[in-house]
Amino acid sequence: MAEIALLTGRGDAVPLREIWRGHRATVLIFWSANCPCVRRYQDRVETLLGQYQAKGVAAFGVSSNADETFAEVKRVAGARGIHLPIVRDEDGLLAQTLGVRSTPTVVLLDERGQVRFVGWLDNERTPGEPDREPWLELALQGVLENRSDFATRSPVFGCTIARRLFGATQGHSCIAPNETTKRSAQ
Repeated sequence: MAEIALLTGRGDAVPLREIWRGHRATVLIFWSANCPCVRRYQDRVETLLGQYQAKGVAAFGVSSNADETFAEVKRVAGARGIHLPIVRDEDGLLAQTLGVRSTPTVVLLDERGQVRFVGWLDNERTPGEPDREPWLELALQGVLENRSDFATRSPVFGCTIARRLFGATQGHSCIAPNETTKRSAQ
């Protein structure tokens, strides 16, 4: 996984290991220009990750959809005022390797590049709501404190990441959350 190359906004190919190197933790947020779930989470993602940046946490949006060009993704992110740097997983190899199937799935890597959490930011509740389950935030705190008493996976919902199949693009669809599956899985 460390050798999987991602394209930066400047068009440079950078191995994944260079992206997590030098950070206490790295959050990869699989991002799509067309997913309404990504759009709903944008402000929360930027706020949360802004709080953790000073603690040595890096964050990147990862564009893996075969039916979105990197130029389109960068244009939409710019138009929305997204500060999160976005990298391109051109062939969807990183998403496939990590088992990520939808946006906005988040993957938390520790300082060694080990996957510590895969799931959703939270259970789509507003911060402060009593039923909110802040899965990513709890995982970030655990990684930064060298603890392992947090959920390593959570349910994920969102738009399916389109993959290239035999030269054609497999379309994506939005997967709606199901209230009965919103509880975190330990």
